[in-house]
Amino acid sequence: MNPSLDKKLILLVDDAPANIQVAHAILKDQYKTRIATSGAKALELVKVQPAPDLILLDVMMPEMDGYEVCRRLKADTATHDIPVIFLTARTEAQDETMGFEVGAVDYIHKPFSPPVVLARVNTHLALREAQRQLEGEKRKVDLLLDNILPAAAVTEIKATGRVTPQRFENVGVLFVDLVGFTKYCDKHTPEEVVGSLSDLFILFEETAARYGLEKIKTIGDAFLATAGLLKPSQDPLRAAVECALQIAASVRDLQSGWMVRSGAHRGAVMAGIVGRERYQFDIWGDTVNVASRLTAAATPGTVAVTEAEGAALSGLHVTPRGMVELKGKGPVPLVEVSY
Repeated sequence: MNPSLDKKLILLVDDAPANIQVAHAILKDQYKTRIATSGAKALELVKVQPAPDLILLDVMMPEMDGYEVCRRLKADTATHDIPVIFLTARTEAQDETMGFEVGAVDYIHKPFSPPVVLARVNTHLALREAQRQLEGEKRKVDLLLDNILPAAAVTEIKATGRVTPQRFENVGVLFVDLVGFTKYCDKHTPEEVVGSLSDLFILFEETAARYGLEKIKTIGDAFLATAGLLKPSQDPLRAAVECALQIAASVRDLQSGWMVRSGAHRGAVMAGIVGRERYQFDIWGDTVNVASRLTAAATPGTVAVTEAEGAALSGLHVTPRGMVELKGKGPVPLVEVSY
């Protein structure tokens, strides 16, 4: 591997050849250099790939001075983040102030000391690298938030640092439960269990997204999603039921022996974020409890809903179940929806 490939690139901008030679002599052992003898040429060379990691810029140049060059660099999104250090004989306080106002990160007076130049360049390159690492970590955090929270909740938490708990009306709540998961766990290795569960939940998530549902969370071997919570839905119950039917069909088509049962209900829910170290967006309320109880009562391959809600599912295959005891609710007339 050629060590020079790892060297940072410095763009030297000065109209005086003697100054260029001195700066080049200071930097050549540690850095690669590119040279521009005018402001216009600097603006051309900064676009040549690879882009410079830092710019050493003279102030007093004909036609376009360093201040104007720096302004243009900072106004361009492609070059905005490249640190600029002024190298200049102008030593008045107002000159330095102007340099910082147009976006420079540092200001070195001529005649300059080689150790000072190297120290300043090293410092600002290290700061830029640290900034890049922070931006990379921020992107990872953003991706993690996007994976665990609904999009609207991510937007609010970035803007305010919290998500205000709210009551939402007319929300379709869907639970999808794997049938026989406990027995499967007893007969397979942890790696096989996690692998199967991951594949199935990816299928659930993708199907939910296609039907306009938002994944809320997984609970063991159960999947919880909503319709009409943070995104509008014309018919949240139908969206939830049709999503569940598609999940059941997709699981059956896998021919892996898995089956699912589902429960869907519509009504008001409370929603918000719990926890501080580990964010968890969650929903609560009687609508959620009923959907969970319906899931437990459902026949594998079907979606259980109350008889009252089932009346709104015209065009789907709805079969009466009669009165079914639901925990905490007593006998409730149910129907099951299937293909």
